[in-house]
Amino acid sequence: MPLFISIITTFPTVIFTVLLCVAVVYWLLSLSGLADSDVIEGDVGDGSSLALGGLLATLGLHGVPLPLVITLVALTGWLFSYFATLLLGTYLNPGLLLWLFNGAVLVLGFVVATIVTSLLIRPLRPLFRPVQHLPIEQRLTGKQCTVRSATVTKEKGRADAHINGDHLILQVRSDSTLVRGERAIIIQYLVNEDAYWVMSEKNFEAGLAD
Repeated sequence: MPLFISIITTFPTVIFTVLLCVAVVYWLLSLSGLADSDVIEGDVGDGSSLALGGLLATLGLHGVPLPLVITLVALTGWLFSYFATLLLGTYLNPGLLLWLFNGAVLVLGFVVATIVTSLLIRPLRPLFRPVQHLPIEQRLTGKQCTVRSATVTKEKGRADAHINGDHLILQVRSDSTLVRGERAIIIQYLVNEDAYWVMSEKNFEAGLAD
């Protein structure tokens, strides 16, 4: 046990240990609904995100949620670094040779982790493809929301909605006046107003029953 603790808390394995701990904390927060569990490359459109998406595609790490990629890279790199250090590094005396060995293990750890992760996520891509290509505006269509503002009219209004555990505050509009706390169904996204057209849940269910 002391040897295990020593390896995972010293360079280079400690780099992967930290990444793995961050990944575990993220998934725990995600399960509790406190973190964004729908982080998928390409969902945001600024230049840095597009550059990141291009890099991930080049490395074969595209098509699945970014947190999953980071988790697999961290886990695979951690295993490689740990066993490389255990089987070879423990026999080297402190000094330049050990530092060179540790540096090589760190670089190779990321290379091996990238290759292995790209192979592992290949069969998983079809599972995420429908979500990846569906904008959040379309994913909200048909979802239930709760009026947040005093009223919702054709001109103004806000509502709370939840998708995949995430709490969203939306600008909404409605033909009929809705009041705070009333539940409604999101009908469509209004591009020009950056708002959502909603209908009272009662009216929506009555329409389905007709």
